[in-house]
Amino acid sequence: MKSSWKIHVLTLGCMLALAGPAAAAETLLAKTDLRLADARVTAELWGDRLPSGYSDDLLVLLKDEQGSLVTAYAPSIKGGYYPMLEAVQVKPVPKKAVAAGSVGTVAQSGKTAQETSAEAAQQLLLSVGQGDWQAPSEFRVLDFADTKKVAELFSSAESMGLVSRVYIKEEKLHVELKDGQKNVATLPKDVVPGRLYYGGLHSLTAYDVDGDGQQELLGTQQLAGGKQNVADVGAIWQLQSDDKWKHTNITIMTTTPTPKSNTVNDGKEIATGVILPRKIVVPGGEATYPVFVSKDVKLQNKLNELLRKECAEYLASFYQGRADMAFKVISATDKLVSLELISGKTSFLHHHINLDPKTGNIVKLDQLLNTQDPDLLPLLRLLCTNKNIQLEQKLPAEWYIEGNNLFLLQRICGKDEVAGFALGNLHKFIKDKRWIEKKSD
Repeated sequence: MKSSWKIHVLTLGCMLALAGPAAAAETLLAKTDLRLADARVTAELWGDRLPSGYSDDLLVLLKDEQGSLVTAYAPSIKGGYYPMLEAVQVKPVPKKAVAAGSVGTVAQSGKTAQETSAEAAQQLLLSVGQGDWQAPSEFRVLDFADTKKVAELFSSAESMGLVSRVYIKEEKLHVELKDGQKNVATLPKDVVPGRLYYGGLHSLTAYDVDGDGQQELLGTQQLAGGKQNVADVGAIWQLQSDDKWKHTNITIMTTTPTPKSNTVNDGKEIATGVILPRKIVVPGGEATYPVFVSKDVKLQNKLNELLRKECAEYLASFYQGRADMAFKVISATDKLVSLELISGKTSFLHHHINLDPKTGNIVKLDQLLNTQDPDLLPLLRLLCTNKNIQLEQKLPAEWYIEGNNLFLLQRICGKDEVAGFALGNLHKFIKDKRWIEKKSD
């Protein structure tokens, strides 16, 4: 094993004395802002990235506003793919500051639980994939309350999930959890009994479920037979005052086999990175939303901030128990990525995000078509086979490209109406053909 400068940083106890030059020899893998009790810092994840994309020898650095090193910590993750950092607030809000209660509870200081939480120290959620987008990930929550003794609040034991044994007997799925709980679920008819596999958690999402200012962690573990996902095991993890985790809302949700042509909730490699699925399973519902990982850390942060904003409405509906959520990568070329967000239970709403994968900017329809040409709307009305869509005055705001067709979407009376148009019929109005060029093989 190679001798790294990182190990010397930790063993010599002179972390503060070593600044940027040594770290500059490593690869910056992820970066985010982090609020400590008395300061705001930047958290950076460094490591050795191999040509395969695997990164090892990981090290988290905290730097102050001047760029000076505050502390360094080597997490207990050997390495992996798609590393990400996220600031979270999973420690309990002090009871003396906030009385126990529901959303909007007012603290003795006159502040709500959310306002008190917004001033509290944050922790750092680190995720590192252990294979492609279908494989489990390693998750850690790092606490820097004592910068000389960093604590892993969510460690390797928690990251391995809650399942201790799983098997199929008499067409029933039997799942045993680490706490001794046993569960039996009915398998869909099309599931072929066989040996099941389970690894660690596939997903971990921080969210303040009960509105007390403390975020819970919503984790999902997959049970698979070969490459077919058979069931998801979901749970809500809440950190107690003794730094132990309490598990609630444990849910086992079997999944119906889907054909390979169904790519809803699939990850996707794009020109500048990878779109990964993050899944939440709770009693009565599930939500899968996209995140983005790239070698370009600045682009990664920009796109994830954009995706958070675009997903916010649909995730809010999920957390309120009104709708499930899913997503689909409709198309992905070197120039244009079209994502579809889906929300609903029995009827569904759709929202489309069209991105330039190189800049992270939203691509608008007037960048593709000459929307000011007076002949465009009359032609669209003539070609449109969906008579519910209104094209008298302006183009719909929602659009996407799939194959050689442009699709326009309009929400009318709470229902999504879609109309497709062959791009060849619109060649006169195409302003910039780079958005529709096929990705070269």
